[in-house]
Formats: sequence, structure tokens, C-alpha cells
Amino acid sequence: MQIALGSKGTGGNFDFEAMRCLGIASMGGAGVGECLAAINRIRRNDVDSWANEFGALGDRLVREAERSLRARDSVSAAEQLTRASTYYRVATFFLPHQDERQHRYRSASREAFHRAIDDGGRRNVEVLRIPFEGATLPGYFVSAGEGRHPTLVVLGGYDSTSEELMLWIGNVCASRGFNGLVFEGPGQVGAVDLNPGLVFRPDYEVPVRAAIDHVIGRPDVDPDGLAILGYSFGGCLAPRAATGDPRIRAVVANTLGVDIPGAFRMALPAVLWKLPDYVLDGAFGALTRASVTARFFLESAKDAFGTQSGSEFIKALEPYNLWSVQGALTVPLLVMITEDEIAEAPKQLVRDTLEFLAGLTGPVAFRVFTREEGATAHCQLDSPERMPPALFPWLAHALGDGTSSEEVLRVDAESFEQLARLVAKHHGPEFGALVATLAKKSAG
Repeated sequence: MQIALGSKGTGGNFDFEAMRCLGIASMGGAGVGECLAAINRIRRNDVDSWANEFGALGDRLVREAERSLRARDSVSAAEQLTRASTYYRVATFFLPHQDERQHRYRSASREAFHRAIDDGGRRNVEVLRIPFEGATLPGYFVSAGEGRHPTLVVLGGYDSTSEELMLWIGNVCASRGFNGLVFEGPGQVGAVDLNPGLVFRPDYEVPVRAAIDHVIGRPDVDPDGLAILGYSFGGCLAPRAATGDPRIRAVVANTLGVDIPGAFRMALPAVLWKLPDYVLDGAFGALTRASVTARFFLESAKDAFGTQSGSEFIKALEPYNLWSVQGALTVPLLVMITEDEIAEAPKQLVRDTLEFLAGLTGPVAFRVFTREEGATAHCQLDSPERMPPALFPWLAHALGDGTSSEEVLRVDAESFEQLARLVAKHHGPEFGALVATLAKKSAG
């Protein structure tokens, strides 16, 4: 299979997921050569081929790690196990809901990552099991060391795991002076795997509150320095959580999800939404037979939302929007977005997002990643190493560390100018003017 890079705004297809796997190599989560070798053997849109190749790659890395341990090379073993964890996660991605390899590979991914922590001697990383309403939420706590430090709570989206989140951002928190609290809540892959039936819920402030409660009393946690970051679908869940827990003092959305069902409807022909449920389900059935992406969303929804049909899935998405909490979102908000996401977004979605932001009372900032710099996939998953330098200075400023205030304010202004140019380029001057208006409001 050859990777086609023409469209990188959304996930759920072989090209995007292959690039997502390759992208994490920069954070130690994959090997470029071994990934490309496996990808070359995969038959396009053949789910068994995908699962078998990445599963076999995970198995091979575990065997190599065992050899490294016998040779008393625990450093290499930790690196090999970390990559194995990624490959097992990737192997499960497109598998049907009932496929027995789902649980086996997910368990293997977590186990390999836990072993990598132990073999790598990472004493500042703790595996978490967070009690929540009779269930247990999986995650990790990365400590920045002695003394009290600000803490970044990290939420994934529809299909990421806490192990992947650790590679994207959790592992680098401590070196920036932050603790990292990375966890999976209801509906997310690891939480559902450990607690079948624990599906997504719109009031995500409840599980986030439980996660914060679990660590807030630690001696290394500054209770006045909490921020939250949400990736993808988490770009709806994290801002919502920030409105329901006053301990959260800043929020980052990568990228912002103002109206999830609205965005989903815009992505498909309007005529579909006028059909009776049984006809809509028939249309979705035909779509899943023709599209790997559609099949992935509806299959994964069986675990994530407990739905069994396309019409049930659409109804389950309805509560996931931020308009109802717009007035309560008062803390500083950073929106991270890529040029491809801007270019591929429907005009109405762009308009709705800008109108939502214009109605906020708290400060708003942007960080934009362009095609020129090579970090333009959804959530910068093609180049995740570019996110931390854009994120942590803003976080320190938002949480009250004035050491870099002037530089942060300069970057804020430049980012609005960049956003206005890109929105005007891809959607017309009217939209660029909306960004300019928002920039003036935020600066004032």
C-alpha cells in the first residue's frame, strides 16, 4: 500500500492512520523504517491485512525487547516496548466490534506500555486506576518533581488511547515544568475496554472532576495551576469540562468542537437527514460497505456510544455541542488548528465556530499550523513534536507565569493575522474579516 497524502483533515482511513503512526516516530512511539515495511505489505482497504501486519510488528518488537532484557539492555527494551504498544493500538483500529483481536491487541498495547515504564526506570510516571461511579478509568500521572507544579489534564477524542496521549504530550510535560494527568473517560477506548458499557456522556465535567479529585491532594500538584487539553472530540469535551469545574483555570482545544452533530451532518448529503430512520439505516449500511471510514465510525460507535445503527449514532451525538455552556466558558481558551482543517471545513462550520468564539467573555488565542511547516494533519498528528513549543509558553502565561508574557502576546497577535489570511484564502475575505473582528475583541 502506498500512502496518499492529499487529504489530512480527518481520520478514519488507511492513509490518515498510517501517517498518524509514522508521525509519532518523532516522539519515540514508532520506527519509520519498520512502519513503512509493514505498510508496504498491507493491501489497501483490507482490514485483516492491516491488523495482521501491525499486530505481527507488535509481536516482533516484544520478542526483541525480551532479547534486550536478557542482554541486560533495559533502555533498548523500553524503547522496543513503547513502539510495540503503538503497533498493537494501530492493529485494532479498523477491526469490527466483535473481532476477538480487539481486546487482545488493546490489552497488549497497555501491557507493553506499562512494561516500558518499568524497564525504562521512569520513576516519575505512575499508572493510574481512577475510581469512577463503580468503574475504573485508566491513565497516567507524570510528575514534574519535588515541590508544587501546575498540572495539565489531557483528554483524547473518539479513538485515541492514554498511551498515545502520553506519546503526543504526556511524556514531555515534566521537562516543561508541568505535571501531566492523562486519562481515558467514559466512551474512550481504554475505559470501555476495561468497563464494557461505560459509554460517552455529554457532561464530561463529571469524569474530569473525578480524575482531578484523584490527584489534587498530591504534594507535587499546585491546586491553583490546573489546565485541560482536549484533542479532536476532546476539543468539545474539554471546554465543557472547564465550565463545570472551577478549579480548571485554562483550556486548550486541539481543535475546537463547537457543534459535533452539526459538523457530522455537514459532512454528508443533506438529503440523508430528511429520511426516516429505517431508510437512513439502509443508506448507512450501503455507505459502510463502500467506505472504510464510515465502517470504522459505525463499528466503533457500538462500544463508544452503545449504538447499533446509523440513526442511533446520529441521535447519540446530539447533546455534544458547546452552545449551551457558552456563557459559562470564561477561562482563557487556546484553539490549535491546522491549515488542512481550515481548508476542509464547510463554510458554515467556520462561521459557527467564529460566532461562538466572539460570544465568549474570556480571552481567546489561536495557534495555527501550516502546510509549509508540515504539521497540517488533524491535531498535527503528522508532526506532534511541533505542538509543545506552541503550547507550554501560552499555558504558563494563562496560569499566571509572567516571565514570557510579552512574547506570548506577540505570538497571539501574529497567530490571529495568520488565521485571518488562511481563512480568507480558503473561504473568502468575509471570513477573514470575522477573524479580524475576533482578534480586536481578544486584544481589547
